[in-house]
Amino acid sequence: MSVNPLSRYLQAFCLLLTIAALALAGCASPGASSSSQASSQATGATPISVPAPSATSVQAGQTQAKGTIKIGAAGPFSGALSKIGLDALNAVKLAVDEANAAGGIDGYLLEVVPGDDGGDPAKGATVAEKFGTDDSVVGVIGPMTSGVTNAALPVYQKYNLVVISQSATNPSLTEQGFKVMHRLCPRDDDQGPAAAMFIAQDLKSKSVYLLDDKGTYSVGITGQVEQKLKELGVSILGHDQYDPNDKDFSTLITRIKAAKPDLVYMAAPDPSQAAMFLKQAADLGVKATFMTAEAAYEKAEFIDKAAGAAEGAYLTNVGPILSSVPEAQDFIKKFTAKYGSLSVYSGQSYEAANILIQAIRKAGVGSNGKVDRVAVLNNVHNTKDYKGILGLPIGFDAKGDMVGGPIYVLQVKNGDYVQLKTVLPRGK
Repeated sequence: MSVNPLSRYLQAFCLLLTIAALALAGCASPGASSSSQASSQATGATPISVPAPSATSVQAGQTQAKGTIKIGAAGPFSGALSKIGLDALNAVKLAVDEANAAGGIDGYLLEVVPGDDGGDPAKGATVAEKFGTDDSVVGVIGPMTSGVTNAALPVYQKYNLVVISQSATNPSLTEQGFKVMHRLCPRDDDQGPAAAMFIAQDLKSKSVYLLDDKGTYSVGITGQVEQKLKELGVSILGHDQYDPNDKDFSTLITRIKAAKPDLVYMAAPDPSQAAMFLKQAADLGVKATFMTAEAAYEKAEFIDKAAGAAEGAYLTNVGPILSSVPEAQDFIKKFTAKYGSLSVYSGQSYEAANILIQAIRKAGVGSNGKVDRVAVLNNVHNTKDYKGILGLPIGFDAKGDMVGGPIYVLQVKNGDYVQLKTVLPRGK
């Protein structure tokens, strides 16, 4: 049978195209895939996908963490008190970052879980429930305000979840039998009498006008000041209340000016509101000395916003000026480099976080991968002579109150705070 020459050429051309296509397919295989296939064939292993390093890695180059241990941070991270709250949260984060950089606890990393209560007691109870139902949360720093803490404590107690508040000062919080409650600040019945003694004995004031904002903290500490002032023979010319949202104090200031007190005492939890009051009082010609409490230890919100009107004002504080404490210098350097200026509770928040971390480390992680909350609670409660950044040994009494924390009296001088004296607890 004869073959058509044209047909022969077509067959040859098709064969060449097929060979070229096979060669291109071989070249198109990725080198990494080829290496994986070759390695798999050589070892008999099935190729696997390796995930990118996760946030739970202890350090680059170290082994992967086994899991996470959560620390709750409860506070006002939104709203009028958010500056104080967020700076406290950042101090907790710094302590946790340092613990993780050192390897975590038993191969587990620590994680901070924020719980924003906005300074609202109802929200505070909700935050406590959220933390309580998450069994990986083994302790809480905060809540920060007395009203929120009072509302949240029954919930924390239900879950055996230890609390270390850096700033909740109302005496009743440790008088209700809640075993979970601890605080790293003196009580109102420490700070109030200390302020009153300074007013009567150091400033020699004979008459005082008192103001509070109707809230648990402000009412509590102002009541303690009033009680002690009366014991010391100081005349109370008035005790008025204002609303936490007030911006116009003219009516109140007019009443105070007419009374002519030697001193006005205003324990405002919002330092910017105290600054607003001082500016308006200066504009209306009030000459009285001004004294407030620790929330005003917030330069940007109090001194700066008062625009000169805070000069000469006095305040009590639940902690020292950290720049004067040698043990605090490394913390100040790290915090300011990462987050900016310190706030009133930054030091206490960092200290509280480290006390909790120490308690978790002592409790350890069980074979089930969990940390026993009761063990952490007991370890916190048994803390004695802890030496951190506050310049004094820290411990808790049977009620959960800080042992021996003094009150510091400060004054605003030349646009900054100056520490004047220290008063021992309960006005002793």
